[in-house]
Amino acid sequence: MFEQDYIMRLIKDAVRMAMKLIFHIETENFSPYLIENPETREYTETLLRKSDSGSIQETQQKLLTEIKQNPTLNNLLSGLIFYSYLSDKDENYLSERDSSPEELKNGIKQLMSAYGMDAFAEHFFFDD
Repeated sequence: MFEQDYIMRLIKDAVRMAMKLIFHIETENFSPYLIENPETREYTETLLRKSDSGSIQETQQKLLTEIKQNPTLNNLLSGLIFYSYLSDKDENYLSERDSSPEELKNGIKQLMSAYGMDAFAEHFFFDD
């Protein structure tokens, strides 16, 4: 339990730091409304709804596939908001949707890697 909470805090801190460094956004709550592009905002809202109603793993894979095909800053922002949203969820929420803190950690590391920020991810998730 403690380790799972720790991983979720690491994800939250990594998102907060990336938002500050890359987008110059400092806030506690990252919502899709931070995204100016209407299509990307709608896409992000769809991802969040899908994570609430279905498998987080499938939603996460869809996001990462989109980012690999189209690595824009808007998609990075979308991904960071997605992981911020999930970092506020508890272990029961995740397990009911076929996910875990460890899987989210691996997902955000893949997100960072897609943008050449492997060293950034290693700073937060130094256990590998």
